[in-house]
Amino acid sequence: MSDFKQSCLILDKPSGISSNQALAKIKKKINQKKAGFSGTLDPLASGLLIIFFNKATKLCSLFLGADKSYEAIIKLGYISETGDSDGEIISVKDVPNLNDHDLRVLEEKYTGVIEQVPPMYSALKHKGVRLYEYARKGINIERDARKVTIYNVKLDILDRGHLALKVKCSKGTYIRTLAEQIGEDIGCGALLSKLVRTKINNIDLSSAVNFEDFLSSSDKDICEKHMRNVDSILDNIDAYQLSETDKIKILNGNKVLIDAKPCKILKFYDLTDNFLGVGEVNDNSELIPKKILV
Repeated sequence: MSDFKQSCLILDKPSGISSNQALAKIKKKINQKKAGFSGTLDPLASGLLIIFFNKATKLCSLFLGADKSYEAIIKLGYISETGDSDGEIISVKDVPNLNDHDLRVLEEKYTGVIEQVPPMYSALKHKGVRLYEYARKGINIERDARKVTIYNVKLDILDRGHLALKVKCSKGTYIRTLAEQIGEDIGCGALLSKLVRTKINNIDLSSAVNFEDFLSSSDKDICEKHMRNVDSILDNIDAYQLSETDKIKILNGNKVLIDAKPCKILKFYDLTDNFLGVGEVNDNSELIPKKILV
């Protein structure tokens, strides 16, 4: 697998560097030019970052839209320009006394479909320019509220000024914004002081390699211990083995009739178990190739 044609890396990104900075160092370490990752983590944030190389970058989109889980610390009584502790503090207020009942009410309020206005300090684009670029120039852009889904949320009191937050949410959820919303409801404001992404789909942070450990690893360890073929992280997706005839048709972009039930995504292999790509099975049991990785 040393050519890294279909490879991916499950990385534990540290706080203090951007996702792009981490990516650049990883690419340099293994001398690869083409790579991408599954959803940006802010410099403040640490945790799960899946990096895809070469042909595997075609599958980035499967994880960009995935459900994600986070653990965070909310600092009460402080509001910053960016919604986290990296930004300039613009307001300080006294924190009221909280109890378990207060937290359960907040958990109930923020479970389900909620609306969020994306923060100005975000990578969303307006007229081709990132919002954070406008924000750095002091320009505010009107943003429409977006609906996101919070599958579950757990709040715990750490001390008078801090809450622990655990959340599983849909694509597009801003945890900084959620912290600000919770702070507004409490009446004192809040910001995010720590954020760790712990899960993307069924991929858990416990399976990730430490960033510095990877950079200091030998080529042998990188190939044998840290890098994996991208199909291995699609273990929640059904697989199908194609005949040689069907393989040729699929690689030419044609659909083939297979013995499988209709589904939105299926990974397929050749007779020697080489991973070929993913596709959709329609109501006529025809496999339609969507992403070819060879």
